[in-house]
Amino acid sequence: MARRRIIVGVVIAAIVIVALFLLLGGKDSPIGSIIPNNEPPPPEFAFNHKHVTSGFEATVAKVDKDKQLKTAKQITPAVQTAVTSLLQTGYVDPDTWGDAGAIDDLFTGTAKDQVEPNVDTLTLGSTAADTYESLDPSASANHLKVIAMTDGNANAIRAMATFDFTGKATQSDGGVAKVTVTGTLFFVPDGNDWKIEAFRVQREIKPMQPKSSATTATASSSESP
Repeated sequence: MARRRIIVGVVIAAIVIVALFLLLGGKDSPIGSIIPNNEPPPPEFAFNHKHVTSGFEATVAKVDKDKQLKTAKQITPAVQTAVTSLLQTGYVDPDTWGDAGAIDDLFTGTAKDQVEPNVDTLTLGSTAADTYESLDPSASANHLKVIAMTDGNANAIRAMATFDFTGKATQSDGGVAKVTVTGTLFFVPDGNDWKIEAFRVQREIKPMQPKSSATTATASSSESP
């Protein structure tokens, strides 16, 4: 009899925990960590190092080209980190789709004010969770070129990054869509980091259907002043 009381007590406790979990907001509730989350973590996006290139644009004539190229190569990792973070947070991680606050620290000046108005292009979209379950970035179809804008001492005063990114988005209905994002980001130095001061970003979402079926695509773009 005592054993049966223990079992009943455990079952009741489990029901109470689940009820509180749902009542207090699901995974965001204070007891969310008590119930294990079996969802796999999102994949980690990274540019293929073979597809990352560096270059420079001189703002002053007759500056040593080797020094300028060296500068471009030196700043490329920091700029690459910022672009990677933008795509990982905005497109690969479902928890931050449509979340302007999750990416606005990558921007500065007037560009930061343009993140919220352009969140449906800088991320998969504010309503993406209604249509998609996940996004898997391509292992090879991604490219990044970083151009350092140099002064008379071959120091980088600004940078420009052009990129293309492709991933497959799994839809809630089981379908798959190809997501292609291309853009140009303009950076300024901020301590050891680089932040986006202006941007032009375009996105295309194209359902992947059998070859015999007709295909449609949706496109959008965003640009900071």
